[in-house]
Amino acid sequence: MTIPLQAQVFNPATGPFGTGQVQFFYASGTWTVPIGIGKVRVRLWGGGGGSNGAAGALIGGSGGGFALKAIYDLSGVTSIAVTVGAGGVGSTSTSVSTSAGTSSFGSYVSATGGATGFNITAASGGTGVGGDINNTGGAGVSGVATVCSGAGAASVFGNGSAGVINGNNGLNAPGGAGSGSANTTAATSTAGNGLTGIGANGTTTPPTTGQPALWSIDFFGCGGGGNYTFPPINGGGGSVQNAQWNAGGAIPGGGAGTASSAWNGAQGLVIVEW
Repeated sequence: MTIPLQAQVFNPATGPFGTGQVQFFYASGTWTVPIGIGKVRVRLWGGGGGSNGAAGALIGGSGGGFALKAIYDLSGVTSIAVTVGAGGVGSTSTSVSTSAGTSSFGSYVSATGGATGFNITAASGGTGVGGDINNTGGAGVSGVATVCSGAGAASVFGNGSAGVINGNNGLNAPGGAGSGSANTTAATSTAGNGLTGIGANGTTTPPTTGQPALWSIDFFGCGGGGNYTFPPINGGGGSVQNAQWNAGGAIPGGGAGTASSAWNGAQGLVIVEW
């Protein structure tokens, strides 16, 4: 879809770009260069890592990476391939990879997906590659006979938050999305805050997106993590309780939680401005 300039003027980190047209890619496709357009700006999130629920080797999914790049010379270019990274597929086997897919804009720039390690090793978050801004998703965590929450995605403002293990509330993000909670007591299960979004709190307060009153694409990937009661939002990491509620990550690039069961990470996202 395209969005006119007046709908995205409030971009405090990046400002408006070009003619103000915006296209979202939630699935892989092709961006066709409009006639008369010589420059483009693209922002990408890799997918969020899936969780691993293998016995004795639980690992929460990592957050997807972020990249932003402006391309000022499209001479002779008529179309550019867009790849949207898939969320990592959850697994209960230590021999199956659950890392997420990479998002890319032709060969210009990419953002890798969150990884999932094995054998009680933590997983690294995805990262931007080749961008003017390259930020990293939160790292996945591991534990034995416990629960692990999903990590938060990165954003244009900075990195996402790491996941947490049994008995801990989610972590706040330095510049991206918050992680889920691994606190199994519903009343005190608090998720991490994103840079601008609030994490879920107990049984009464759902997470928020962190979007300001004036709509802005700068705040994608800045939402709050999920907890026992509420799912995550806007890049936040999934949470877990012994019943494995709300364990999937949130688009774009949120990592999944686990409690001896497998959950999928969130898919990535590509936004093109011209």
